[in-house]
Amino acid sequence: MVKKIKSRYGDERTITLLENGSYKVEGRSMYSRFGDGLFDFEGGPCFIAGDRLLDVDDPVIIESIEVIHDTPEGVAGCILHVKKDKKYVKLPKKSNWQNRKS
Repeated sequence: MVKKIKSRYGDERTITLLENGSYKVEGRSMYSRFGDGLFDFEGGPCFIAGDRLLDVDDPVIIESIEVIHDTPEGVAGCILHVKKDKKYVKLPKKSNWQNRKS
């Protein structure tokens, strides 16, 4: 699975599902901030360990973040190690009360 999203400045970020179930996120960014459980692209998105990964269809929680240091100049990236979100409940498109006639 490959998904493309845009930063608030219009820069493209590519999210790729890896064979081990982690997600690789890369894109053009003049700078990025990262530290203990955090990775923030210039213009977003910002990923934080413990948060739900909203940009993919699977309900997953970010467990840890690995910075990719060997990217070309002007490109930033990270690998998001995730686990399934057991609390996630997919809601039906319409519930019964919405179908009732008054």
